Amino acid sequence: MNTTTKIKIRHPAEAKMLMDALDGNNQAANEVLIYLSSTNPNLRQIMQITIHDLNDDRIWGNLLKCLAIQQWNNQLDCERRTDSDSSERIDNAIIEVLTGDKNEDEKGVKEAVLLKSLESSEPKIRQAAAVILGMRGDPIALSGLDEIIETGTKTWKLRAINALADLRDEHCGKILAKIFIAGGGELHREAGLALRSLGVLAESTWVVLLDHPDSHIRWHAARGLSETGDARTANVLAEGLLDENYAVRWATSDVLAHMGASGVQATLAILSRHRMNEPMRQAAFHALHGIASRKVQKRIKPLVDALRGSAASIEAPVIAQRLLMEWDKVE
Repeated sequence: MNTTTKIKIRHPAEAKMLMDALDGNNQAANEVLIYLSSTNPNLRQIMQITIHDLNDDRIWGNLLKCLAIQQWNNQLDCERRTDSDSSERIDNAIIEVLTGDKNEDEKGVKEAVLLKSLESSEPKIRQAAAVILGMRGDPIALSGLDEIIETGTKTWKLRAINALADLRDEHCGKILAKIFIAGGGELHREAGLALRSLGVLAESTWVVLLDHPDSHIRWHAARGLSETGDARTANVLAEGLLDENYAVRWATSDVLAHMGASGVQATLAILSRHRMNEPMRQAAFHALHGIASRKVQKRIKPLVDALRGSAASIEAPVIAQRLLMEWDKVE
């Protein structure tokens, strides 16, 4: 047991139960896990407090094994695992104590166990350690999280997605994109939410996905870029005005309109370089007409009027090119 810092044991009976479990008493281990599986949050909290108070280095390894392969020491952890709701409460309680530290001593002991577990010969132990380290914000977890996305079960993929969102590293976007593209239903939805939560850190990922063959992915990429707040992506995004898919064109025009002046410049560049067809005209008009700034609207009014007219394919490119050449001078 770690004794660097003396901490008062607030629940002596539960502490003895936990120590007996660590010493190999399977009945005591079962009782510990019954606390953690309880529908009574007070009982779960009592055992979580006791786990933190003891801070025995054996606790963290046993809890990680329980989370990863449902074993305590070398025995199945408890019959409660036959009940999916109880099993979920056990896992959530374990994740809470593994991701939260009460003091620096606990943090050091716990992290040493988790880092060692990343090298375990048991894949599920490695994956569980990666998820916890990711949730704790340690980028060393990235390769392990990537492994889960490639080979893990649905439950562990969902946990890896949450860990990648918590980690908030630019490299997380590339990993999340894999499951966003390949995963269906809940996996696809959760990966998309995680990508959006990364904000500007996911920008390079969304830019790559703008060229994906699936129009649904391209649509999400356009929407995702609207949340990065970075005007530098406008020129790449504006290529979506030429997309064959209506929904992608409309999403692109919406995002460009919200980008303001940078969105206008990107739209002008597209109109200047490409032969106009009707779908492109409609998308460009929507992008320009949706600009909120009255100052910008006044400047582009001749182009917006041209895009409304019957000679749009002839007049609009000429006006767009002139406006583009003058834009920086006026700005």
